Parts: sequence; structure tokens; C-alpha cells
Amino acid sequence: MKKLILFLCFSFVFPAFLAAETPLIGKTACHWYLPNLPLEQAQKLVKYDLLIVDPECIFTSRASLDFLRQSHPGIKIICYFNPVEWFNPMFPDKPWSLCMVASLNEKPEWWLKGTDQKRITFWPGMQTMNCCWDCPTREIGGQKVNYVQFITTRFIKDVLKKYAFDGVLLDNLWNRVDWLGNYGQNRHGLDRDGDGKDDAAGKINQSWKTGLAYVAEEIRDFGGSDFIVIGNPANLDYQPYCSGKMFENFPDIYCNEEDKKYQAWYENLDYARAFPGPCVFNARADNYFFTLCSSLLLDNVYFSFQQNSPYDPKWELNLGEPLCPAEDLAGAYKRCFKNGNVFVDPGAKKAWIVYKDGRERKE
Repeated sequence: MKKLILFLCFSFVFPAFLAAETPLIGKTACHWYLPNLPLEQAQKLVKYDLLIVDPECIFTSRASLDFLRQSHPGIKIICYFNPVEWFNPMFPDKPWSLCMVASLNEKPEWWLKGTDQKRITFWPGMQTMNCCWDCPTREIGGQKVNYVQFITTRFIKDVLKKYAFDGVLLDNLWNRVDWLGNYGQNRHGLDRDGDGKDDAAGKINQSWKTGLAYVAEEIRDFGGSDFIVIGNPANLDYQPYCSGKMFENFPDIYCNEEDKKYQAWYENLDYARAFPGPCVFNARADNYFFTLCSSLLLDNVYFSFQQNSPYDPKWELNLGEPLCPAEDLAGAYKRCFKNGNVFVDPGAKKAWIVYKDGRERKE
């Protein structure tokens, strides 16, 4: 908690840094969210520059992670962590998560509930945790701790201390939670303290944000200044602790609920500029080339395609080094590289490349 006051002060301002120290032009990332990474699959990922893996992989597939580091010494291996929700029941091929859910089921007050005292759900098959800072506490090891203190300590002890990860991707790093009380099948608000009353949005949102700030702060302190912390979803929150943000299904419409997908493109670029990186632009199946070209407009962005995808050579554009920052052409953008120029027109939902030898690439 030693930096939470700073966090609350910095939450509404841009950080002093606006670009990565080392350009990340043309970098690719893979989201490997399966609990096992067989060696034959690892061989298909070896050309990626950044790999985000399920924490179970250090228990099930350490040899594959070692193979990737040996084969690609510059690769960054990031650990996925979702402290907000757990599959319950948990999948049998996830040993660490099975242990965590078994322990958490013995602490019913740590599961977020509605005023009807039923557990809150967001993602199908998962149940949401009470990440509020004023969540009820339990005495563990002679100390009273809340859920976020417990799970952060266990994640660092059980996972981060067992493997030399380059960073962590913190999923569901939401800046508010009041909406969840009437989302999907949830119809009874949120009751974080078990008093049977629907919590006021302002109070629960502030407590929630303080709780998740604690998670991000402790992980940042454990890893040090060079440790990568990527937050999902994309917004300007948690800046003191996040190196970058994850733009899932780019352009990420979660930045502003009123935005259309491609109207949000400009907001996405502004958000990505606000972090040193790495940020990740994650493409949908229908817009990989548009997302790939968009990622080339900034120096601190990696491109990724869906999840659990083998590396594809068609992502290699052979543009060489950038010659200048991206240029705004009345709403469309152009960036010049040694071997050609990249164009992105979000209004038309199009992107294209014109090479110095006259060739064009459009998809």
C-alpha cells in the first residue's frame, strides 16, 4: 500500500514517459492461454518476440519455455494472471489453479456476491472475486488479510519466484465494477461487505480500484523497474504500475462504451502513446492486416493475432527501420520506413503498404 496515494494522484494524468526506450517496430506477440505448451507447439512459436503464457506452464511445460529462451535469446516471456475471477469448478489439467480454487472455496466471503448472496459471474464458467480493499478479512499466518493480499502473495510465492518471467499481464484490471451487478444473469447489484445492501457505485468502485492497484503495485515492486506489467483492458488507469496495455480485439471498444469499433481507433492510439510499452494490439480474425499496420505507427507496440496461434511468416513486411514518426493526413495516418510507407485509414477501415519499388500490399 505504500504507493497507493501516489496512484490516486497519478490516475488522472499522463505519465512523464511517452515512448519506449528501445523501439519495438515490427514486433510480434503470442497469447498462449493453454495450461500446457508441448515442445512441438513451442517450435511453432520460436519467432515470436513476446510470449504470454498461462502460469500453469511453469509446472507443466518448463522444458518448452527453456527451449524458447535458448532458441530466441531476446524473447520476453510474460505470465498471464487474472486475479478477478476463477473457473469454478476448475479444469483438471491446471494444478496450481486447482489448489487456489480449493483454498478459496473455503473462504466464501472472498467471492463477490449480489444482495441475494449468490456469486457474481462475468465470463461463462467463472466466478468473480471480491477484489475490494475493504473486503472481509481472514486471519492467515497470524495476520488479517483480504482477498487481494492473499492471492497476490500466493501468486508471487508460487509462480513468480519459481520462474524468471520478464513480466506479467494482469487481466481484468477494471477501473470500475458497479456495472457488474446488473450484467448478464446478475440482477441484484453488488454486496461487497455482506450486509445485504446494494453498494453505492462510488464507494465500491473506489475500493475496487484500490484493491487492484495493490495487486499491480506489489507485482511491480517484486519485479523491479525493468519488469513488464501489462494491464488489460486498455485505459489510462493504473499508470504508475503498468508498462503498457493490452488492446484486445483491436480497436478496443472497451475504452469508451459509446465508441464504435473504428471510431475507437484514435482513442486506442492515444492510450498506447501514454505508456512506455510494450503495448499489444491484438487482432481479430477479420482485421489482422489493419491491426498489423496500425501497430507499426508506434514504436512501443507489439502485434498479436487471436490466441494460441502459431507464428505466421505473412506478418513479416520487410519494411526496415522507421524514418520518422507517423504523420496525420486529415484522419488517416502514414509512416515512412526504409523500404516503404505504411498507410492506415480507420474511417475507411483500411490499411495498405506502398514499397519503394512500387509494389503495393493490401488485404
